[in-house]
Formats: sequence, structure tokens, C-alpha cells
Amino acid sequence: MKIEQDLQSKSVPKIKRAVSKITKEKLESYEEALLSALEFLLSKPKSWRVPSLVIRAIGITGTKSSVPYLKELVKQDFEATVLYRDLGFSICLLADVANNRVNFLISLLDSSNELLLSGACSAILYSGFIPCEQDIKMVLDGVVKYDQCEGQVITSRCYIAAACYSWPQLKTREFLKSCTKSSWAGLVDIANDSLASKKTKYVLV
Repeated sequence: MKIEQDLQSKSVPKIKRAVSKITKEKLESYEEALLSALEFLLSKPKSWRVPSLVIRAIGITGTKSSVPYLKELVKQDFEATVLYRDLGFSICLLADVANNRVNFLISLLDSSNELLLSGACSAILYSGFIPCEQDIKMVLDGVVKYDQCEGQVITSRCYIAAACYSWPQLKTREFLKSCTKSSWAGLVDIANDSLASKKTKYVLV
């Protein structure tokens, strides 16, 4: 098929075109070709925008079989640190959300890699997944401290605050109230929307 040919082409524009179509239409069965394309793209150190798209496409359309490879990539020292956010996003979708849990996300709560955690939190928002009440408490207690440079970057607690609109109010109220004290007006709006059980107007993912 044309999509698979583009992924195998070693042409960055063609790979980008194929990945955009896969993600937009959530096309499955291209996982191996996506992984192969990603391996090729990561061998080109100046290219990060398209690898970012490929990593996210794997998370959205792939399976748990990609998780070990993605976790190996987490150990690498990428100059384009945004890739860690994308890796967090995809690993969380494939390892956590697909299995109705948040073990991977919880394992990152004390991580020094805030982008990885931020990506995992964005996956929770993207998927609409609602953790069990015990896990909700752990996630809220863990992300509330991540508020540095809020507004300049979308922090972990921003993503979770946005996700909270559909979570049990009794479990999220205290956390959301703390978010309304943010110096970033955007998070204040997000938190107030979630307190009212309304989906935020902000497009974060």
C-alpha cells in the first residue's frame, strides 16, 4: 500500500505524510513499519519533528509490543527533549490506558524527567481514561507539585486538572482548588471548568 511504501521510503516528507494520515484516521496494522521508520529517523540527529509524530502515532495506533522499544528510547540522551514527552504519551497509552491502569504514570511521579511524566499525563487527558479512586489519589498527590514555568509549558498538573472534569468530584476538589491558585490564568480556567464538571475549552493535546 501507498502508506507502507511512504514509511519505508527513507524520505522524511513522505514519512510525515504517511504518519499524518495514520494518526488522523487512526489506522492500525502499520506498527512494524512505523517502528522501522522511527529507527531510521532517529539516526538523523537534526530531525526531531517527524520522529515526534511517529512516536505519537505508535501510541495511538500500536500495541503493547512496542512498549519495550519505546522504554529503551527513554534511556537515550536526546538533544530534542520534547521526544521524552512523546515517549511518555505513547508508553502510557499502550502500557497503562490499554490495560486499565496507571502503573507507568505512577512510576514517574518522582522522576527527574518531568517531560516524560507530562507526556504520560497528556495521554490520560487524550484518552479520557478514569483511574480507580486509589490511583486518582496517588496521581493527584504526585502531580500537584509540578508547577514550574506554568504557562510557558503545559505542566503535568495542567493535563490532569483538565482530565479531572470527568473524575469523581469528591476526589478531585482539593487538588483543583489548589490549581485555581496558579499564576497562569489558563490553569485557573481549566481548574474552574473541571470543578464545574465542564470540559475545558483549551486544546492541550
